[in-house]
Amino acid sequence: MNVFGFWRRSIFIRLVLTFLIIMVPLFGIGISMYNWGVTAIKREMLNTKASQMSYYLDKLEKEIQGLKLVQSDTLYNDDINMLANNVPFMDNYERGYYLNKLQQRLSAIKNGSNYIENVIAIIPSIGRTIPAEGSIEELQAGDLQRMAYFDGTTPAQLIYTHEQLLLNAYFPPNSSKQSPQPLYAVMIKLSLPRLKASLEQFNANENSGSFLLDARKQLLISGIPASATQERIRSLAGPVSGGKGSGSLRINGERFLYIYDTSPYLGLTLVNYVPESSLFAGLGKYKLLFWLLSIAVFLIIILFSLTILRFIRMPLYTLIRGFKRLENGDMDFAIGHRMQDEFGFLYDRFNSMVGRLRSLIDQNYKQTIMVQRAELKQLQAQINPHFLYNSFFILYTMTKRGEYEQLMKFQLQLGEYFQFVTRNASDEVTLEQEVGHARTYCDIQSRRFFNRIRVEFDELPPDYEGVIVPRLILQPIIENAFEHGLEHLEENGLLSVRFLPEPDGLRIEVANNGAPMPEELLCRLASDSEADGQAEATGLINIHRRIRLLLGTGSGLRIASGSSGVTVAIWLETPAETIESSKGDDDVYAVDRR
Repeated sequence: MNVFGFWRRSIFIRLVLTFLIIMVPLFGIGISMYNWGVTAIKREMLNTKASQMSYYLDKLEKEIQGLKLVQSDTLYNDDINMLANNVPFMDNYERGYYLNKLQQRLSAIKNGSNYIENVIAIIPSIGRTIPAEGSIEELQAGDLQRMAYFDGTTPAQLIYTHEQLLLNAYFPPNSSKQSPQPLYAVMIKLSLPRLKASLEQFNANENSGSFLLDARKQLLISGIPASATQERIRSLAGPVSGGKGSGSLRINGERFLYIYDTSPYLGLTLVNYVPESSLFAGLGKYKLLFWLLSIAVFLIIILFSLTILRFIRMPLYTLIRGFKRLENGDMDFAIGHRMQDEFGFLYDRFNSMVGRLRSLIDQNYKQTIMVQRAELKQLQAQINPHFLYNSFFILYTMTKRGEYEQLMKFQLQLGEYFQFVTRNASDEVTLEQEVGHARTYCDIQSRRFFNRIRVEFDELPPDYEGVIVPRLILQPIIENAFEHGLEHLEENGLLSVRFLPEPDGLRIEVANNGAPMPEELLCRLASDSEADGQAEATGLINIHRRIRLLLGTGSGLRIASGSSGVTVAIWLETPAETIESSKGDDDVYAVDRR
């Protein structure tokens, strides 16, 4: 059953759905307002985070730009040039003077920024490394390798190697391409602990964190100790290329909100993540109110449905069950209602109607039974005199010929025939008994017309032997076939009785190749009229009505008449199918005028 059909058939469903149509939009408005508030707060928090991260990256960019300027200025300073190129021409005093002056300059660079851990000048010509803090040391092999460090993938030229973040500049700038070793280099070593400390400003609680990634999504600096959550966010949410954005993902049953921003100048991406539970901690009371509202709406719907069920649906269903019982023929009941409302009035009128129907049907049923029994008695009394005379004549002929064995069999068949026809014990028999009587009649008539008419009588399917049918529904049809269709044939007459199982019951066909039925007789049969003097039509209509009275309106007779003969079909519905028939008694058997 589709939804539309169910909607049309149930008042209860219509009332409940109407109430839902009213309540659901109101509930939807509440959900929309709550979601809009959560979304607005989430958007504002993300915008605040994005502004903080953008400010931090801008500040870091400016810091690196300033460091590169002072680094470049130092690279072209006269003091470092004198030490790199004129040492053979200096005495110890003059060389010490320039070394001290260079170290002071490097120290001034270091003290100018909070993010610098140390500034180192590497001069291979004098075999020394001059740090901003610490003593001047002999040049090592590793120092020569550090001089060649260079990363030109970003404008800032930051170098991350051996857990160190460096800004390296050497002279001449193109020496790495034209000569194996530059004259000297100035290297700024950035302080990772101070950068980590600066990232802690983005951490709202212990479960949140922030970190810096390079262009290859490799972790450079983290504001908190490395954790599985951080690694998962880095692998799943870390941007592959530059840009900014945000998202969310679930880790170990907890949802995290992350936001990232990229500095094209530095080639670094700043990522910050925070649990949504802590981000929306202040919305807890509103969430509780939302769920309370949802529960209240749900309870209102249940209460309304129960009220409708109690005061409308159940009384209606009681009335419907009463009509169904009445439809099935059960009239020995009455329905009651405890309240004096509209349903109480309907129940009183229903009980009154059932009483009147019971009285009228009882009268009509008794009259119908009496009429049917009278028709059956009339049919039983209509023993064809010609059949009786012919039977006695056949007895005489067989006696004269001395066919005593056939005579005994024929006498037994005549006895069985007249016993079945004149029996008054019951108006209903099994189909097996009715078919046996018809077969006996065919055997009797076969002896009379043995040289002119051939009879083909099929076996009754065992599944239908126990079907209860009215008495004398098959033999009168066969009798009509002999008398009105085959009796005047001089040769090659054929009468066939076939049993054809159908999906909804059994079809019995009695066919003969004799003369067709007159058009006037077919019209009377189609209109269910009983004309005076038309015994054939009256008998067939009688059979048709008795079958429908017992087996339902789907059963009855169908007649087909044409140049090739006449076929009378008896349709017998099974009990399961007959109760589903909805046609009236006025729908008479079909007539096919072929």
